[in-house]
Amino acid sequence: MVEETNRYGNQQLDLRQGQLGTFSRFRKWHPTNRGEMLKFLAIVIAMGLVRQSNVTDYWSTRPVTATPFFSSTMSRDRFLLLMSFFHLNNNARYIARESPGHDPLFKLGTVYSSILYKFATTYKPHQFISVDEGMVPWRGNLAFSVYSPNKPIKYGLKAYMLCDSVSGYCLRFNLYTGRRVSLPSEHGTIYDLVMDLLRGRFGQGHVLFCDNYYSSPRLFMDLWELGVTAVGTCRKNRKGLPQQLKLKQLANKGDTYIMSTGPLSGMKYNDSNIVYILTTSYTCENVTHKQKIRPKCVVMYDKFMGGVDRSDQMVANFRLDLKVLKWWKKVFFHILGLTVLNSYIKYKGNVRNPMTHKQFRERLVEELVELGNICNTIPAPLPGRPKSQPLDRLTARNHFPRKLAGINPSARRCIVCNPAVREILASRGEKRKRPSHETVYFCPHCDVFLCVVPCFEIYHTNQDYILAYKRQYSEE
Repeated sequence: MVEETNRYGNQQLDLRQGQLGTFSRFRKWHPTNRGEMLKFLAIVIAMGLVRQSNVTDYWSTRPVTATPFFSSTMSRDRFLLLMSFFHLNNNARYIARESPGHDPLFKLGTVYSSILYKFATTYKPHQFISVDEGMVPWRGNLAFSVYSPNKPIKYGLKAYMLCDSVSGYCLRFNLYTGRRVSLPSEHGTIYDLVMDLLRGRFGQGHVLFCDNYYSSPRLFMDLWELGVTAVGTCRKNRKGLPQQLKLKQLANKGDTYIMSTGPLSGMKYNDSNIVYILTTSYTCENVTHKQKIRPKCVVMYDKFMGGVDRSDQMVANFRLDLKVLKWWKKVFFHILGLTVLNSYIKYKGNVRNPMTHKQFRERLVEELVELGNICNTIPAPLPGRPKSQPLDRLTARNHFPRKLAGINPSARRCIVCNPAVREILASRGEKRKRPSHETVYFCPHCDVFLCVVPCFEIYHTNQDYILAYKRQYSEE
């Protein structure tokens, strides 16, 4: 993150050479390092704990809305600079869409894959696991964004998740990026998706719960052979579902009709609506649960199907609501929140009296800031109005005026005559929106816009160039 952020920051400054305003925030950019990046991530996590309507409100000094933690950790302009230049991969290696070798998740870099690898390898889940879709909020223009009317978050990026049904720990997180280029197997895309999510979990005695989007007789039988039993609702038109089961009429609520073949049982159940259930784990016999008689497989499905929803809800409680223009930043911040949640679940399982989720995040923020202070952080720039350029403009060579490229380049305000004439007019009680001439010439060495005559010479020969211009103006 540090390396790519510094690379992208330098690239953007090179592209904007000679085009930055006098007091542009980008002029304050200097390379970041590990300590400062840790503080940046701490602030991002803290923003999920403290909600403000605008990002700048976190640095407000008003007594009603003041949150001194943020200003004491990092200045507002520095945080916004890091947010602007934050990057995870080298753009020079990006392969455009519709080109061979294009990776839709390229912008997430190796950080994304490394985090997901840790998700799958550092936690031993309970027996019950579930597969479902999660959503990352996003309303921008993106080729693989989706609309899910049945989800609490209806617009965004869809992710297929495998979660522990007991704790809500996320084991696998596969972001949907549109139609696959490679051809699916003979059993279909959804079959391949579930098999991929369960890779590494076969033969460990897990019970999988899934809804009717994933389940099929073929999938359940193959999972049973691989050592994973399953329970799930099923669509009526799913291939392999017996016609006799579909045509059977159920007159009363609570009626069931069951058909079995080997370890697989299919059940038609009259609940509020007609529901089809497939199971290779629990029987379809009726049991009493909460003073109601229901099939055992239905009771277990209702109890353990919500692993993904549980995970999504706990992440949403502390989600960063910061508006960003890049979809991959939204995904990264969601993954960051999911990483913190997984860390809390692991911590909670190893202590007798654990702290709350909120307390855990607060403690994490404090330790990240403390660790950032221990690292070799970059000293913050001195407070006050920054100087436009260092004094080497008075002694260094290679100062030559250059015109902006293009047929009709946009003129910019001169750094000398614009503020000088503004002060002169203010002393006379006059106000003008554009008090001086604009220019298309700049000094490449100093990266400032200057009128060729007389401002270019004044700027490079006087320490207080505004005062020098005012003196020359009064003599005229």
